[in-house]
Amino acid sequence: MYRVLLVASLFLLCACSSTHDLKRDGANLFGGGFIDDQIGEGFYLIKGFSNDSIFVTRESAANTFEYRAKQLCPEGFAEVRTVANAYKSAIPGMPNPYPALQLIETPRNVITSKIGYVLCGNSPITLEQAKAIVVSRTE
Repeated sequence: MYRVLLVASLFLLCACSSTHDLKRDGANLFGGGFIDDQIGEGFYLIKGFSNDSIFVTRESAANTFEYRAKQLCPEGFAEVRTVANAYKSAIPGMPNPYPALQLIETPRNVITSKIGYVLCGNSPITLEQAKAIVVSRTE
């Protein structure tokens, strides 16, 4: 019973959003975190990732994205263009502790992402200029 509770707790923990700065601190054991690049003054590209989970957790990636946007733009921000996605992790799922039950394949974990541009409220770049920059970068 103890093992079941431990595994269930780990699954819940892994489904959380992450405040891990991947650029500064490197890879995260649980797979989540954020990366950002400054495009212009007060204009950023943010990539937010949920921790590994056995199910899609869009709100976790969105929370990570918003967490970083609020850090970069404490006076407020506008999302210029964002995309949410989910994909299977390259790392295999948890090992099967019961070799006699090899018919059951453990699923690969899912990583959910929200990637997009934010324009800080105090940026000298206008929303129209920001949209034009995004279009030119994605063509």
